[in-house]
This record gives sequence, structure tokens and C-alpha cells, in this order.
Amino acid sequence: MFNIAQYLDKFKNFGKKDQEIKKTLVIIIEKVVGVEIDTKNIILKGGEIIIKASPAIKNSIYIKKETILKELKEKFDSRVGEIR
Repeated sequence: MFNIAQYLDKFKNFGKKDQEIKKTLVIIIEKVVGVEIDTKNIILKGGEIIIKASPAIKNSIYIKKETILKELKEKFDSRVGEIR
């Protein structure tokens, strides 16, 4: 017999991994670059990280992009490959 509760359990944690990635990314950026960013200003979309910030902050993050992505991939088997 089909149990709807078991079926819906797989949707219970939907989106939580993205939130974990965002929180970890904020910590990594703060450690590597020295800039605080709110998780509301980070968008994960199609393997890319889109950061809404001033051009100066984006430039600082872009300079350290390889280090940030390396640390993120060490913590998660992440599908993220680009920062914009």
C-alpha cells in the first residue's frame, strides 16, 4: 500500500543543503577575504554562486576565488564551480 508520509519525507530536507552551503561560504569568505556577507546576498544557481555586494567586495572575493572554491569543495562534495 502507498504511504504518503513516506513519500513526503524525501521533501522534508529539500533546500537545507543549500542553506548549509551558504552558511559555510559566509564563514570561508570571512576567513579568507576578511569581509562579512549575509546569506541573503548569496544565490546558488546552476553550479554558480552569485554574490550581491559592492564591486570592491566582489573584486576581493574574485581575487581569492580559487582558495574559496577549494575550501568549499573540501567541506562539501559541491556542485559549485564558479563565483560571480
